Amino acid sequence: MNKIISKEYFSDKVVKLVVENPLIARSRKPGNFVILRIGEKGERFPLTIAGADPVKGTITLVVQIVGVSSSKLVALEPGDHITD
Repeated sequence: MNKIISKEYFSDKVVKLVVENPLIARSRKPGNFVILRIGEKGERFPLTIAGADPVKGTITLVVQIVGVSSSKLVALEPGDHITD
């Protein structure tokens, strides 16, 4: 769970990630967000769910690189996992 399926750069600072999470993909509603954590001691930070595909069990996140945590998230590649 929380495996990165795909990664696409919109610009050098904005990245779209498609993440596997069937539970959230089925239950999310407009305006919902997720709290992420990269690494066991990483800080928790919120991101809005930009889209979801309940059939594939994926959610889409759009990340703007502005600090340490967003940089660590964008450094992950497809096949890597988000801690929480």
